[in-house]
Amino acid sequence: MPKQSTDHLITLIKRLTPAEKRHFKIFVNRNNPKEDPIFLKLFDFIDKKKEYDEAAVLNEIKSIKKSQLANVKANLFKQVLSSLKLQMRNNLTDINIREQIDFARILYAKGLYKGALGQLEKSKKAAEDKEKFSLLQNILEFEKHIESLYITGSMYPKAKALTKESNKNLKRIATENELSDFSLSLYGLYLQYGYVKNKRDFNFVTDYFRSRLPDVDEKELGFMGKLSLYQSYVWYYNMVQNFAYYFKYAQKWMNLFVENPYWIDEETSLFIKGYHNVLNGLFMCARPEKFEKRLKELKSLERDYNLNFLDNQRSSYKLFEITHDINQVYLKGNYENSIDKAYEISKIVIDNPFEWDNFRIMMFDYKVACIYFGAADLDNCILHLNRVTNVIRPDLRGDIQCFARILNIIAHFDLGNEDLVSHQIRSTYRFISKMDNIQKVHKEIFSFLRRTPNMTEDMMPKEFFKLKSKLLILKKDPFERRPFFYLDIISWLDSKIDGITMAEAVRRNAFFG
Repeated sequence: MPKQSTDHLITLIKRLTPAEKRHFKIFVNRNNPKEDPIFLKLFDFIDKKKEYDEAAVLNEIKSIKKSQLANVKANLFKQVLSSLKLQMRNNLTDINIREQIDFARILYAKGLYKGALGQLEKSKKAAEDKEKFSLLQNILEFEKHIESLYITGSMYPKAKALTKESNKNLKRIATENELSDFSLSLYGLYLQYGYVKNKRDFNFVTDYFRSRLPDVDEKELGFMGKLSLYQSYVWYYNMVQNFAYYFKYAQKWMNLFVENPYWIDEETSLFIKGYHNVLNGLFMCARPEKFEKRLKELKSLERDYNLNFLDNQRSSYKLFEITHDINQVYLKGNYENSIDKAYEISKIVIDNPFEWDNFRIMMFDYKVACIYFGAADLDNCILHLNRVTNVIRPDLRGDIQCFARILNIIAHFDLGNEDLVSHQIRSTYRFISKMDNIQKVHKEIFSFLRRTPNMTEDMMPKEFFKLKSKLLILKKDPFERRPFFYLDIISWLDSKIDGITMAEAVRRNAFFG
């Protein structure tokens, strides 16, 4: 087994719950409970050891020869997956329906054609009820195959009905595929280009959206069709920064699940993401009271809906929960009382038990740095900002890296580290000069910071006020307002102008309100 496959095997075993491990051992010993198979010995070794060492395996398990090891690992991987499949079949509809189709194929192979058709009829009803249209098409094709080769007693009327069912289902599949492809293409567009930064970007994204939006009747769509349609609108309005409509379609996305509770278990990841987008919309639209209510709902989803999160769902859930915990701090300006929360989040980010990618880690480091900055804990702020700027990945959100550098300069400025300010200014200038489509907000803030080494103390209040005046104008520009969500520079300027803390300035300004 290649190294990558070995890594997958080890990670899979380490992620098994105690219940899943017990089930696996019962599963593999079901035919011969008196003697452990050789792959089970390898399972126990991987389960107990912190790190996998091939030499240690061969030394400790004498019954495994080096030439056999690859096959033993492959067999173990297959057995673990088979055990999990058996254990999860009642919770995952797709697996359950496929198993019924497999039973029908076994009956068919044994010449029990009517028994096979009866089994297919059961699986067809389940597939239709659960809107598993691709699986339904497999069932219909198998039915047609049996009817075309063998005399089952149904003859012409059945054949006609099957043809009608198949054509109807193919149209549904085509519509759902068109909508899901469109939604995915918009999400890909967002990942490639991010948010619109000017009128040209806006026109491009809007033309792309309108020219490719499938012509469908929303009322005739099934659950997944409606979900793909709402997702498409969410991605579009997020990109063009129309936050009111972004929230509107995120709410429709979430309501779709609430109105169809079966799908909450079936598509838990998308249900959680719907809540995440609703909270994002409320954050962007500055609705702190509604935001707080929805956040409480998010935190109780697992209990309220009796959800059993899979590992990937647990990772997403924790990601969204932490994201909105931080956003709530921003909304309330409650920085001083959030130091413990920032420390807890920082520890999770460093340990990374949920295996988030570099982009997520970078975002959390920046957000935690902003909490420390608002609480005037500048040393910890700089520590986290350095974790962002030390990521040598220009493809990872250049705008966030740019703001991290700007905030770093501001933090050193507040600490009176003149030499470090000069160094950071030169470094940030080199970084910004390589950025495409740098926004006016970036330019104005950085232009101010570049002048600070030459400013005398009595010049500062006037310079602070001049920068604030320019930024307040830019804040009204729909293509320039997003940077203010990443750095509340207005409140920082007010804290300097009026001699108050950053947190006091945020609360006084009700920046997002």
